[in-house]
Amino acid sequence: MLIMRTADYRAVPWKNGGGITREILRVPPEPTSFDWRLSLASIASPGPFSSFDGYHRTLVLVSGAGVELDFGQHGRTQLTTAGQMVSFDGAWQTSCTLLDGPSTDLNLIVSQERIRLASRAVQLTRAELIQTAEWPQTLVCCISGAARLTNTAGEVEELREVDVARCSPSDGTITCTPRDSTPTCVFVAGLGPR
Repeated sequence: MLIMRTADYRAVPWKNGGGITREILRVPPEPTSFDWRLSLASIASPGPFSSFDGYHRTLVLVSGAGVELDFGQHGRTQLTTAGQMVSFDGAWQTSCTLLDGPSTDLNLIVSQERIRLASRAVQLTRAELIQTAEWPQTLVCCISGAARLTNTAGEVEELREVDVARCSPSDGTITCTPRDSTPTCVFVAGLGPR
């Protein structure tokens, strides 16, 4: 398990210049166009999202009162609870309205042509098993609260809010548990080549 802490994330401007995102992981690194990217965006004002033609986007609300996303002819949706997520085509014209002040969200953007993805958000009330065998990379991000991860070898790591564990098949089955009685939510994504 490789652990990324929030203090290490790199601030980069949005593609459309409308804000700042903190890049957590980008594969491959610049200047090559990425196969996938995980980042943390702060949304301080309403406006359009950047277009990512050829990519699939998953957005997870981390903090704030939430956002309403308008996908034009594809409908609209609201995210109002930490851990709530939505997936959509990066080419869709998407605009964002803040529901009550700034919000922060986790963004996973993957190439539709090169990467397969399975993702889910889990409200942890007890131990949750995360299988790493079928994915070259498994990401575990703590959305809220704090989580303890234990891999098959017995290695233990703790994740605080918006820390990320990058796991591989060698980690085997990972046992993910809430660290204490605080409500805890984790986002789990398996990534591999098509």
